[in-house]
Amino acid sequence: MKKFTILFLVFFLIGSGSMGVNAETLKPAKKTKINVTTENIFVDLVTPYVTEAVKKEHGNKATWKSEGVKHLSINNDHTVDPPKSWYEVRLNILVHDNEKNENHSDTVIVKIDTNTYLGSSLQKDINLENVSIEVKQYIHGEQNEKQMN
Repeated sequence: MKKFTILFLVFFLIGSGSMGVNAETLKPAKKTKINVTTENIFVDLVTPYVTEAVKKEHGNKATWKSEGVKHLSINNDHTVDPPKSWYEVRLNILVHDNEKNENHSDTVIVKIDTNTYLGSSLQKDINLENVSIEVKQYIHGEQNEKQMN
């Protein structure tokens, strides 16, 4: 039995040593720190919703970039119990219409409902699934100029 065990170990060691294993060490990803503003956070939150609205208004090939938050307000509704509050973000965007090969400015009004009232949570659990974001209004560039006059 001893001979069998020794023979097995010898074959095991020879067999495992002959297998060619190459390991490549990967370089760790470079970490960077970027300072952002509150405006950047709101734009990141609403980006997928604005993208959907732009595609609905200008077609699937249209692209956009933020020109900045024009207005940010906190709205409170005291007519319901418990009272509710939500953010309303008015975002100016530059839209590039690939079909017409032209750029123009539009405004998108987005409602962000965090299910809170003046900073205190209405929920017992921490749950971001209760946050709702929706595009309330899409204003085309021509309409912006008419509303200003």
